[in-house]
Amino acid sequence: MNEELVKEWTLKAEEDCLAVEELYKISVMRFAAIICFHAQQCAEKYLKALLISHNIEPLRTHSLETLLDLIVDNVPELEQCQDMLTGLTPYSVEYRYPGVVATPDDAEYCVETIRELRKAFKGIKS
Repeated sequence: MNEELVKEWTLKAEEDCLAVEELYKISVMRFAAIICFHAQQCAEKYLKALLISHNIEPLRTHSLETLLDLIVDNVPELEQCQDMLTGLTPYSVEYRYPGVVATPDDAEYCVETIRELRKAFKGIKS
């Protein structure tokens, strides 16, 4: 396991989580899409850190389901997070471009979801 790389991915995940929380405090209405994007990114980076901690090369994908499939045999407790991860995946790309608008309700969902996922990730021992 490359402990330094795991640490870097984890710090990047935490940066995204901090962005979610700070933007949420400022204005959920104004920053809904950005909040949703960073929530998805936080989950993605935590999953990639877990993969590396188990000596599994993370794929270059934004699909949280795909990343979960790679790690779930090694970390079976993540199976309970599948619905939450599936719910965040669309915010990686679709909501960053014209045509799809994230609402304050979307942002609320993403904030609540990433808070739960973050607890789950932090509770996992690699």
